[in-house]
Amino acid sequence: MILFFAVVLYMQTNAQWVEQQPNDYYQRSMTWEQKPQEYEFVRETDVYWSKTLWRIIDVREKQNQYFYYPNSPDGVRGRKNLAYVLWDAIKAGEIELFEDDEMKIPLDGAKLVERATRSDTVQMEVYDDYGEADYTTIYVPHEFTSENIYQYEIKEAVFLDRSRSGMQVRKLGLAPLEDKYKVIDGELEYLGTNPLFWVPMLSWQVRVLLAKKEAYCRENLVHMPTWEYAFNSFMYDSFIIREDNVWNRAIHDYLTGEDALLESERIEEEIMNISIDMWEY
Repeated sequence: MILFFAVVLYMQTNAQWVEQQPNDYYQRSMTWEQKPQEYEFVRETDVYWSKTLWRIIDVREKQNQYFYYPNSPDGVRGRKNLAYVLWDAIKAGEIELFEDDEMKIPLDGAKLVERATRSDTVQMEVYDDYGEADYTTIYVPHEFTSENIYQYEIKEAVFLDRSRSGMQVRKLGLAPLEDKYKVIDGELEYLGTNPLFWVPMLSWQVRVLLAKKEAYCRENLVHMPTWEYAFNSFMYDSFIIREDNVWNRAIHDYLTGEDALLESERIEEEIMNISIDMWEY
């Protein structure tokens, strides 16, 4: 008798849970309980080589498409693309923002949201029952969209640590890049690509956010990686657009086309060789 009631109670409890969570056949909580990876302490005296790099992650590349999709504010089964993950945190005031990649000029998140969602006023011509024309003002609300965010710029520090005998990488900053367009003479013309804001990747609040939000894994939908894991494990393809230099210039400032691509590959190879050479002695 006791066993019978236990089974009935178990079935009722699970039936009630399934009714509350219609999209899941089991309770999903592992991702939400994730904590950021603990970075090992780095002593100044142990760093004997370092370089700062700026990379571009193009979401139109096949390997990077999970950065762009699902391209809707509601997401899919709680999973959102990176732009909406950041935007939701900005609206909630959970992370700090900056205007520059040096993270020195703070950006007010509330003002950014207000500017991005500000309504436009449109004058429309309307006619009354007598055919007389009149004008009325209509407010067209705006909502943030990730449709024009095709690239992300990431700033990282690459360094050699004596105590660990290996190349280490720390992500320093992240910026979504938005393509800007304007209607000129009835045609939509491309104005350029600019960063919307910079997010400090070493900030604990940002790391907590990325550690609790799912990215995407084609191989196994059960164990979705978090965005923090995706960045730390280099689950993306990227190319270098700049390295720190005396002129503080990017590659496109002195090279274009195929030459710029070759320069990016040269810097990548140079860093790889430095990492390999450290094992020769």
